Amino acid sequence: MPIRDRLLDGLLWLAVMAMTTWIGGTLYQMLVIVPLWSTSPPESLRAFFAGTEFNRTITNFFGPPFMAARNLPLILALIAGWHRPRHRNALLIAVACFLLFGVVFTLTYIYPVNAIIFTQAGGDKSAGEIRALVHRWLFADRLRFGIGVIGFLALLWAFRQPINSN
Repeated sequence: MPIRDRLLDGLLWLAVMAMTTWIGGTLYQMLVIVPLWSTSPPESLRAFFAGTEFNRTITNFFGPPFMAARNLPLILALIAGWHRPRHRNALLIAVACFLLFGVVFTLTYIYPVNAIIFTQAGGDKSAGEIRALVHRWLFADRLRFGIGVIGFLALLWAFRQPINSN
């Protein structure tokens, strides 16, 4: 097997492991953590973010350095598999989903909302404004997760394609 194909194989393994970790961590956050602060805003929001270490520890899993590390094997797999049309097409979908929604959408839309509801625990916003922000965040987070699942399925499709034949 040519070195480029061996590299593709290894990168696909790394990408699947990295994205599986993201899927699992995001599901845990959606099912366990988010209900703790989103149940009855603004009270639940203020109690959670003003009274816990969440803001200090969340970047240990979801922070920008891990965003880059999680996406790098996927991008490199796309480059290594460019010569294989089935891999290329599936990996283009996965990269588009994870980079556009997992990174760009997160940095440009989710993080500014995080700054208000997470970092400032709602700040000086009214109860109605906080509830609206929480609902916007929940919708955006679910949308991002749904598109991430599409990207993950595309990655898995690429992963299952044989490398030793065209």
